Amino acid sequence: MSQETRNIALLFISRSLRSLTAGFVAIAISLYFYDVLKLSLILVGVLFTIGSFATPLISLLVGVLGDRYGRKIVLLIDLLTLPAALLIVLFTENFYALAFASAIGGFGVAGGLVGGGVGASVGPVVTTMLAENTNDQNRTFIYSLNSVLSTFAGAAGALLVSFISFISLFWIGVLLSLLSAVVIIPVREKYKSSRKQAKNVDRKVSENDRKFIKAFAITGLLNGLSMGLVTPYYPIIFHAFFHMSTAQVGYLMSAGGVLSGVADIFTPSLTSRMGFLRLITRTRVISATMMLLIPFSPAAYIAGLLYLVMTPLRAISLPAQTALQMTLISESRRATSSGLNQAARLLASAIATYSGGTLMALGPLALPFVLAAGFTYFNTGVYYYYFSGIPEANKA
Repeated sequence: MSQETRNIALLFISRSLRSLTAGFVAIAISLYFYDVLKLSLILVGVLFTIGSFATPLISLLVGVLGDRYGRKIVLLIDLLTLPAALLIVLFTENFYALAFASAIGGFGVAGGLVGGGVGASVGPVVTTMLAENTNDQNRTFIYSLNSVLSTFAGAAGALLVSFISFISLFWIGVLLSLLSAVVIIPVREKYKSSRKQAKNVDRKVSENDRKFIKAFAITGLLNGLSMGLVTPYYPIIFHAFFHMSTAQVGYLMSAGGVLSGVADIFTPSLTSRMGFLRLITRTRVISATMMLLIPFSPAAYIAGLLYLVMTPLRAISLPAQTALQMTLISESRRATSSGLNQAARLLASAIATYSGGTLMALGPLALPFVLAAGFTYFNTGVYYYYFSGIPEANKA
């Protein structure tokens, strides 16, 4: 086994363990706050918003520090934030302590099982470390495989909510998230930031990098506005508005994750046939339409079916998007670009998350869904504006 293959395998294992934890924490934490601690939707929204505001700042910091000082050490430190957050939840019900836990653990961050939810700040560094162990020919495949493994792990985690108590799940989460950090220790980082490289990072960003960093930041921001309005609240929506039991919510979230993982398997072949731009615009428009129909569903099973169609369609283009970003951005700016993209997405989602909780508590359920779908439609137009003239984005 080559060193590159070993590194990729270890990164896959670490990410999968993290995703397994995120799969059940994303569901359990919202229901724990709402059902066990009896917090109102507005207070849950406050906690989620704190996590949603802190995570993009951490993501950006992690990306910049990773480019400057090396990715492995930064990743190891960041991986320890989730177990620390879960320990706080286990040992206190103090609202301010829970707020701090939400901040460092990323609770309520939009994404769920797809696109980075709980603990999402590790994403930019993992993405960049995978990039340095791949090339342009196999990069989309590697990101697709990473997404498949991560999504299946998240789906398995979501399924655990149907069988295991919240407290037991949080203890399991502590152990799994600690193990995800231990797995990284044997990874040998190829990218080493020397004093010369650090000086290069401080120099003026190239025009090419500047253009693409801006493009991915803006599309990430619009994506965050769309996802933040409703995604963190899906467990509560199906539980409180469609009267599903906790077990049924777990089954539904798990099924959505499984279907998303299956969809990611086809990302490389669809990208090679359609090109990135057509793949993302077509799937996003259809998924936004499915999301728009959910609050108007006359029955829980129809809403659930729409969710199961929407989720994989939204996920299928993500590996191709990540591969394109790593291809267009220079090596010394990859973690920064990935961190900025995620920071823009999650910062926008933080604003939307607080708004979504307030809108659902005070207004009709349909309103945040209509706004979220509108942002997605607009986002597809922005993708076309920025990437229609880029050969790498249209290459089929």
